[in-house]
Amino acid sequence: IMNNPHSLECPDFTGDLYTAERNDLTEAGLAEPAAITFLQNMWKRANDADKRKWDEKIEADRLAAEADLLVRKEAQEAAIALKEQEAIAAEKEEMKKNKSKYFAINMNRIAPRGRDVIPSTAVMAKLKKGEYVHLYHFTNDGLDRVDHDPTADSNNSTKLVTNPDGSLSWEPILNNKSVSAVKSDAELSIEDFCHACPRMLTAM
Repeated sequence: IMNNPHSLECPDFTGDLYTAERNDLTEAGLAEPAAITFLQNMWKRANDADKRKWDEKIEADRLAAEADLLVRKEAQEAAIALKEQEAIAAEKEEMKKNKSKYFAINMNRIAPRGRDVIPSTAVMAKLKKGEYVHLYHFTNDGLDRVDHDPTADSNNSTKLVTNPDGSLSWEPILNNKSVSAVKSDAELSIEDFCHACPRMLTAM
């Protein structure tokens, strides 16, 4: 069916175009008005059948379109889910290869109590004054130096300083050897960084 049968109108079977059809029926014994009614009824029956077929085709096309849309949507969702799974797998693999890069830092966690955090008096003096202190002094290596040699960071000399309240006090001075042995913050490994940060915060 090419055209929508719902838009068609019953032909005028009383016109000259259908004279032959009317004659066939009248010769068969029908009066002309009955012949015209017969032709109209036959057309309507055929048109009603075409309407049903048309409606069924429209409904089938609609269902097919919905099914196609559903398939494409499911395929798209599956593709997105696959990409997410691949991204998660790639991230896990990256974390396995570079564990230190993804090491979780919990700044709220209390520093491990496995050892006493006792940097040199010279370092603590600078920290107390609010001066910059390398994190290295609070790493395991930095603390080990002080454990093995309490004077490692000091040149055994002091300087007279004025305190905020105007009073005077003697302050230890870091020696040149200690300064040269200290690693910069950028040179620390992520493990040393994670150990040193909470220790410095505790000391402060």
